[in-house]
Amino acid sequence: MIENKKPTVFYFGLEPLKARYTYQLSTKWMPEAFELQSDKVNFVDIPGEFDETQEIKVGAVLDAVGRGKYAMSQCANFLSLLNEGNVKDGDIIFLQDFWTPGIESIFYALDLYGYKNIKFYARNWAQSSDEYDFTFGMRKWMRHYELGLAERLSGMFVGSTLHRDLLRQDGYTCPIHVVSMPVSADEIRSKVPNWKEKIREKKKQVVMFSSRLDKEKNPFFMLEVAKTFLDENIDFEWHVTTSGKSLRSMLPGVLDAFRSYAKKEPRFKLMEGLTKEEYYEELASNSVIFNSSLQDWVSFTIVEGTAFGIDVVYPNFRGFPEQVPADRMYTPFDIKSAVQVLNNTVNDVYYSGSTNYGIVERSDLGRRTEAWIVATNPEFELNIWHEAELCNELLKK
Repeated sequence: MIENKKPTVFYFGLEPLKARYTYQLSTKWMPEAFELQSDKVNFVDIPGEFDETQEIKVGAVLDAVGRGKYAMSQCANFLSLLNEGNVKDGDIIFLQDFWTPGIESIFYALDLYGYKNIKFYARNWAQSSDEYDFTFGMRKWMRHYELGLAERLSGMFVGSTLHRDLLRQDGYTCPIHVVSMPVSADEIRSKVPNWKEKIREKKKQVVMFSSRLDKEKNPFFMLEVAKTFLDENIDFEWHVTTSGKSLRSMLPGVLDAFRSYAKKEPRFKLMEGLTKEEYYEELASNSVIFNSSLQDWVSFTIVEGTAFGIDVVYPNFRGFPEQVPADRMYTPFDIKSAVQVLNNTVNDVYYSGSTNYGIVERSDLGRRTEAWIVATNPEFELNIWHEAELCNELLKK
């Protein structure tokens, strides 16, 4: 029987794929954030059906079949707790992903049981309001689900102010909190024990690209930027990294194009099957991480990269101006502009070394603020990009 004094947060984490950020997010970053609120709430992780050897077979972010099986098995496990009397009014359900198939079965059961005060919170990473997200093509049927779920929420979490505004335009009326990406700066840095020394070391002449190679990440544009940059900078390498067993993409032709160029140009390296430790070592050692995404509101690459002092070059697009210094952004879709900003940035790195734009610290604050909001249910919205001091003060209470 679950302790029956404080409200209980039932946590529906994402499937913990070690090749994705979801392993750290669901097993470390968010559970640890809720530990900081243990005086206010109990925390119960809701497990799901999961194969640790699972690979993404079909899908962009998570496996199309695996996501549904995991979420629906979580819902089934929660329904068992409900049936056994382990849920009480005042408890809280936190969905780590807005897309949680099977959640309607919980709404249905709670209504029939007569619960009046079960609060729901959910993280919205993009969804069909985002024209560049893979769910946009599903919007004709998915939008009804999305708006229906939002009606049951006491709060929603997003990464960027622009994403929040877009959701408002599409009719979302629940409170929306802007909290960046939920990460633990300490846990990330613990993967590279000598990270402080690495930050002080002279950076290797390497540009990194660590995004998925799907359409919304604009990989063909990145490839053309890499070709031009490497032609102009003969002492540099360009590393494309993944923690998956191999690079994969739902975009036809991109893998062939990458492998063909890598065969022709040995300084263009495809680094596959990296452990988290190896990936973070890359971030700690190299000069710049390059992004060409159409879809990221806040990217994990910028959050994790700046934890280790790597510099950044990002498009002046969507939510990025909220996070990235103006001189580190290029004109979107403009190869010449991207290469020029890259050249300026690598020169700055050579002369001044590592940078820290405070992005990982702000994101860590956002993670802890999420847990505080779930535990306290404030009557106001918060935005960590604009109200960091207020968030820090609230966390002290």
